[in-house]
Amino acid sequence: MSVQIRKRFNTFRGRFLKRLYELNAPGDLYIILLAALIGTFTGFGAYLLNLIVNFVHDILFVYTRQLVGPQYYSDFLRILFPAVGGLAVGLLTFYLSPEVKGHGIPSVMEAIAKSGGYIRKRVSILTSINSGLTIGSGGSAGKEGPIVQIGAAIGSSIGQIFHVSQRRMKILVGCGTAAGLAAVFNAPIAGVVFTIEIILADFSLKAFTPITVASVIATAISHYMIDSSPIFHIPTYSLNSPWEFPIYLVMGLIGGILSVIFIKSLYGVEDFFEDRLKLPLYVKPAIGGLLAGLIGYWYPQVYGFDDSVIHHALLGQAGIMLLLILVFVKILATSFTLGSGNTGGLFTPSLFIGAMYGAFFGNLAAMFFPDIVAPPGAYALVGMGVIVAGTIHAPLSAFLIIFEVTGDYQIILPLMLGAVASTLVANWIEHRSIYTMKLSFLSERIEHGWNMELLQKINITALIRKDADIIRDKTGFNQILDIFMKSRYTTFPVLNDQNKVVGVITLRDLRPILREQQLASFLLAVDIMNENFFVLEPENTLAEALKKMEMDDFELLPVVESQNNMQFLGVVTKDDILKRYLKKDLILTETGS
Repeated sequence: MSVQIRKRFNTFRGRFLKRLYELNAPGDLYIILLAALIGTFTGFGAYLLNLIVNFVHDILFVYTRQLVGPQYYSDFLRILFPAVGGLAVGLLTFYLSPEVKGHGIPSVMEAIAKSGGYIRKRVSILTSINSGLTIGSGGSAGKEGPIVQIGAAIGSSIGQIFHVSQRRMKILVGCGTAAGLAAVFNAPIAGVVFTIEIILADFSLKAFTPITVASVIATAISHYMIDSSPIFHIPTYSLNSPWEFPIYLVMGLIGGILSVIFIKSLYGVEDFFEDRLKLPLYVKPAIGGLLAGLIGYWYPQVYGFDDSVIHHALLGQAGIMLLLILVFVKILATSFTLGSGNTGGLFTPSLFIGAMYGAFFGNLAAMFFPDIVAPPGAYALVGMGVIVAGTIHAPLSAFLIIFEVTGDYQIILPLMLGAVASTLVANWIEHRSIYTMKLSFLSERIEHGWNMELLQKINITALIRKDADIIRDKTGFNQILDIFMKSRYTTFPVLNDQNKVVGVITLRDLRPILREQQLASFLLAVDIMNENFFVLEPENTLAEALKKMEMDDFELLPVVESQNNMQFLGVVTKDDILKRYLKKDLILTETGS
């Protein structure tokens, strides 16, 4: 952008903001208007991505056959097409933008945590082309990862153009991710919840409102430009018997294990291609495409552009052995495609794996319990939610997506049960989701929206409050209540006569006693306090402090000389950690370090 154009734009921006102020407009109206702009561009971005996928598919699978003639067209060419697409992706990625490889969403999460939401403007264009080449040529991947990355890049670009603050930049990136997911799945609610739950971990109204606006507008454009009906058309399924709940629970538990197998397979292949396969980087996506093409030759159902087999599973029209085989060949095909560096999403493969697994499980259940189980299609529907939840570790987003892509809410209770069970098992076996595992490989630990790598570098010493409110162990209940009433905190360390920490009292500890007024007047702090609690030592980092606070859901923790000598030094609060983190994060962002 030339200096003259930039100057005119900044003048327009200044006048626009001044006009909003003169109209006494709400402070967040500016961001809401930008969110509407992001939703519009992302909606058209989803339409463009569809066009590219269809264009590449038609050239390779339709026009090539017509050009060479049916007598010369061999099905063996289907093995080569994903390799050709992979080679094109590899060259574009290697020479223009390495961040567009893979499944996109971890890159967005990393940009938010590490660089305040800054994403290069070229990412949206290159992601559209690369994902179109990957999916259109037959690679086993979905559109949702790329469109989320495209939307995030659009949001970041608009934030850069309008010079928004870092806090607002993250919200605008969130607007793009929600709009992208909403547009590709016709799922505005799921787009909002996924962004708030996974991408931003920010449930504030300031984030929720613009993200919702962007999601709704992108969905409206998708309805008009692409299709307004649910992605999958299925009969209305319902719960046949309460005895089905244990069956769905077992399916969810096993689905959690299958989700971890998918995660481990993907990153095992990625580790092989990145660290062990000594070939030029631009060749690796072609090798992965070739391997996926070999699978596609024998099982064409795994091609990324074909979701007809999901429809068949949801309608209960697929054979039981084929269903089981497709579960594992899809895991392999997706791992080869994305693990080698091709561009695409994981949602659609997860839906595919879940539908096959669920339909297989439903057929199996029907053999043993023919009188009580619903049709296999119902289990396919629940299976989709089970695998999505197990891979992303977010059951709420999972069953909202399934609800919106199918339009069926009759079976929501089994879906919720299966999704939660799958998440619990998957999280127990592997605490990292399919997104955060990628970030850990990048040496970037993202937990609940915090840049943990940054927090590990900062010591708590400067944050210790030595003048903190405390409660003595012999303090009476009424005095304790008075301390709670006068303080803004709801957690207090309890000290003995030697000034050593012997416990903590929180509002949770007081609530049961408030119902027993006659007993309360006889109680002392030592009777009420919680003796199982975390403490901090001066050498602890902010990361360690935050982890301990979140384990017990405390807003502050006492600091002691050592675990062996519980001499009280002060407290560290979560508010102070946040302020220190934001200050340090802002300095790093502004200096580019």
